[in-house]
Amino acid sequence: MRHERLVISRIVSELMNFFFSMGAHDFQTHVIRNDEGHEIRIISDYSGNPGGKLREMTRLLRMPRAREMEQYSWSLSGDISTGQEIYLVGILTDEVAVEHDEQAERVRITLFRKWN
Repeated sequence: MRHERLVISRIVSELMNFFFSMGAHDFQTHVIRNDEGHEIRIISDYSGNPGGKLREMTRLLRMPRAREMEQYSWSLSGDISTGQEIYLVGILTDEVAVEHDEQAERVRITLFRKWN
């Protein structure tokens, strides 16, 4: 259980760092733990025109979960310059939905991580 809590907190931390690097002023997160796993809901704003970064983030978040790679979750560092941390978030989750409202400059992300 402790391992799961740490993984969930690191996922949230990496996404918060990602959006803060894109000029976010309003980052909201909601984590729900249920019988099937954890659902993480994130809503964030951003500034500028980061369309390419958001498309790449979405692609990386949609990578299939790789349970055999979960030991790498401990190397999450908050440095998003390579995108590897977002890739690791992707391989730590089972389901991802991303909604992007360009006019409002907001992104809504829902991640689901099933229990092992």
